[in-house]
Amino acid sequence: MAAYISIDMTPTDPEAIAHYEQNVGPILAQYGGQVIARDETPILAEGNRKPALAVIIRFDSKDAFRAFYDSSEYKPWREFRMAHAQESAIVIEGLDAA
Repeated sequence: MAAYISIDMTPTDPEAIAHYEQNVGPILAQYGGQVIARDETPILAEGNRKPALAVIIRFDSKDAFRAFYDSSEYKPWREFRMAHAQESAIVIEGLDAA
């Protein structure tokens, strides 16, 4: 079942995050990840979230996400991202198509 990671991010260094996005794209593709939404002006519907950037990435499954996230290729980029942005993220399963 497909899994989606929803990321709320506020870069502390926007140039560094642009560099991160450029370099992580090929790693995402290697693990079947696909950015399906990216918005620098998200609309807050409820709550108190105030990200400067919202991103949704699709994976084939939670296991595929975990393989990407824990991979040796991504680890240095994960640490790089954490050093240059404040963020929160959740991974959720999608619904089967009806």
